[in-house]
Amino acid sequence: MMTRDSLLPMLRRLLLLPERRDADLLQWRISIMRSIQLATLTLGSLTMLALTLFPIPDQLAMLTADSVALLCLAAITFAPRLSHPTRAWVFLALVYCFWLWMFTFVGVVSLVFLLSVPLFAAMLVGLGAGIIMLTLSCTGLFVMGLAYLPGLVIGDANALSPLQTWLILLINFAFCASLLTITCGVLINRLELALALRRQAEEQSRAMAQHVQEMEKLRAVGTLASGVAHDFNNILTIIMSLTESIKDKRRDNAATEQLDQVLLASERGRDIVRQLLMFTRESLPDRRLIDLNTVLRQMEPLLRAQMPAGTRFGLTTEDASMSCHIYANASEIQQVMMNLAGNAVLALKPVDSSDEAQADEIGITVRSLHPDDPLLASLSLDGQRLYVSVTVRDTGIGIPPAVISRLFEPFFTTREPGQGTGLGLASSHGIVSSLGGGIAVASEPGNGSAFTVVLPLAEPDVKTAAPDPASSPTAEARPAGLSPVLLVDDEPLILRTGCAMLENAGYPVTAAVNAVDARAALEHTEFAILITDYSMPGENGVSLIRQARALQPDIPVILVSGLGHVDELDNELATRLVMLPKPYKKQDLLDAIAGLLANR
Repeated sequence: MMTRDSLLPMLRRLLLLPERRDADLLQWRISIMRSIQLATLTLGSLTMLALTLFPIPDQLAMLTADSVALLCLAAITFAPRLSHPTRAWVFLALVYCFWLWMFTFVGVVSLVFLLSVPLFAAMLVGLGAGIIMLTLSCTGLFVMGLAYLPGLVIGDANALSPLQTWLILLINFAFCASLLTITCGVLINRLELALALRRQAEEQSRAMAQHVQEMEKLRAVGTLASGVAHDFNNILTIIMSLTESIKDKRRDNAATEQLDQVLLASERGRDIVRQLLMFTRESLPDRRLIDLNTVLRQMEPLLRAQMPAGTRFGLTTEDASMSCHIYANASEIQQVMMNLAGNAVLALKPVDSSDEAQADEIGITVRSLHPDDPLLASLSLDGQRLYVSVTVRDTGIGIPPAVISRLFEPFFTTREPGQGTGLGLASSHGIVSSLGGGIAVASEPGNGSAFTVVLPLAEPDVKTAAPDPASSPTAEARPAGLSPVLLVDDEPLILRTGCAMLENAGYPVTAAVNAVDARAALEHTEFAILITDYSMPGENGVSLIRQARALQPDIPVILVSGLGHVDELDNELATRLVMLPKPYKKQDLLDAIAGLLANR
């Protein structure tokens, strides 16, 4: 038994109704034409049945003409391989020919068929087709009228001559047909525009939702990675401190070599953690005004050295005169470009290096972006700012869509085990995001890839930052005399190894496991320097620094952090303060102390 739920899908398939709400106008035109053709077949069959029941003049000729027309209509309706334009034009020609035949039998009564021709053309093909068929209809009506004018009887024969009557009829037909055709065509064109705008808005909405979802996922992974990195840095700090302590006490070559291997492994772990922190935007190096073009030109020899033999490489700027000043650290840009260029090299197809026609190509292009550039909207960037883009393009194997969606996940890699950490793109994404930009990926399997880094240009009033303290020469380590060093850390093992490290270097040390004990010590003793961890239960390191500066305003501070960057530091607290990221080596700590004490 047919039910409503089963009948509707059947009717939808029969009429070729679009399944999706975002179907384009062509799909709707196909459905409309199918509906018109099926309705014409049904109503035409009923007309033929009526002709057989009621005797009329030329009945056989009428039935024959109707049968031929319906058979032709059925053929174009159910022909499987006809394109929509072909099907529509054949249908229009069939209706027009049927009118010509009907005109010879019934005269002006057949004008209703002729009126439908330009309307169908505007509806099924477009306004241009409607105007063409309107012109053809008026021309045909004029010619047919002249041919059959002596036999035509229209209205009161005594009022006007047949020619005058026919011209009036022709003018009125042309007026009404033009009005209806143009109205229908304009309406269809506006619907097409509305559908296109809605589809564009829906695509932008989907892209925005996907972008937000990706950002939320990356933020969640980043939070997890940040916590893991902090704990891992504490462990590495203990390992490196104890290893250096043992190395200082053991002088035999075999033990020293093995301890050096432990330190190298620890440093590798430290580098991985720093990439993790870069991905989570927690580790932000000192930034200043730099010229992006200058940084890239300085990197060009290094990038060329990465290229396999036979690979064409080019670095171009679309407008050599444009300003490319950004607020960043040169090492950040270098890391991002080395990661992207390295991935491009790995994506190249193996070809004969002697065949220049098949040579692979990697290109880097710098260009400025207009505020209305769609790339900014796709990355959810502020359209009120000026941006510059750097595109790294290769002719490699391309990236499958399923992989593109996971490219910036930490530890995700398509390389063989041991050939990559999966942190290169993740850390690059973190760097670019922390600079206020974004990375867009375009790729097609087999046709190469393009990674576009978008960065905001520096505001006109941005001044060059102070020189990087890390690049300044530091004073030699020297004991602090009678004033001890206050070392604060909530990890007992880090505290013990730190005390031993400082005492071996000749510094008297007072240890505290939290901010409360440290504050009590500061109230009774004057210290040469305060070394405190940032992340501690209760009051953190920044809170302790404020209290220490209240008690001893000139005390220098070394703030140790496994997170790398601290947002709570204001300009006043940042004076006479050095950030020391975990894990650190003994010499890093001693250099920081010496530098602060030398400038006291």
